[in-house]
Amino acid sequence: MRMRMIVPLSFCALVLQAGCIVLPIPTQEHKVLAGKPVTDEQLDFLVPGVTKKSEIVDRLGSPDVIWEEARLFAYNWVMRQGILIWAVGGGYSGAAGVSDLPKRYMLLVRFDDHDRVQRFGRAVWPSQKSYGDFLEEWIAEPAGK
Repeated sequence: MRMRMIVPLSFCALVLQAGCIVLPIPTQEHKVLAGKPVTDEQLDFLVPGVTKKSEIVDRLGSPDVIWEEARLFAYNWVMRQGILIWAVGGGYSGAAGVSDLPKRYMLLVRFDDHDRVQRFGRAVWPSQKSYGDFLEEWIAEPAGK
């Protein structure tokens, strides 16, 4: 009986000797981590039923994703929404660091059969969803949402 208790108690003692600190700190979103952000001002020219695919490429450049079957363009960028300060220690060793906390954005543009804008919008891509699932959900949403 005593041997059975020694192992769990030893494990608990080891865990209590180690230390870990994780401190997320929100920041303003000014630092671009990847891609090129698309601003509201850059979207002023988009008019559903009027703006053509070629006009979008001329003004915004080539999209990051072209999904032909869904008639969809996607422009992606990542901004820093905060930083994560972390430290781990145990016994006579340890480590520490700072990491960016990313927030992933997209400009999504869907086209009609005549290659004119049907719908567009900026969206935040949640990290728990796959890219494909997120795009499919956005496509399935009713226009105007």
